[in-house]
Amino acid sequence: MDKILVSIYVLAIDEEYDMYIPINEKVSNVIEIVQNTVKDLSGGYYQINNKAILYNGIDGNMVNANNIVKFSGLTNGARLLLI
Repeated sequence: MDKILVSIYVLAIDEEYDMYIPINEKVSNVIEIVQNTVKDLSGGYYQINNKAILYNGIDGNMVNANNIVKFSGLTNGARLLLI
């Protein structure tokens, strides 16, 4: 398996999206991918933020942007918050 399915709540536009994210990428790269996808899915309503951070939606801990996804603790079904 090279991707996991996560649910991402985007605070800026009050929307939630289910997305497959690659497990062999750095979280910082995944944040860029997620933001581009959200921008497309929202019809351009979401504006990309270079300082965006992912948080675990269950415990509120920040997901370290320097980790590879598979070593970040994220698993299938994870709930995340994009701020």
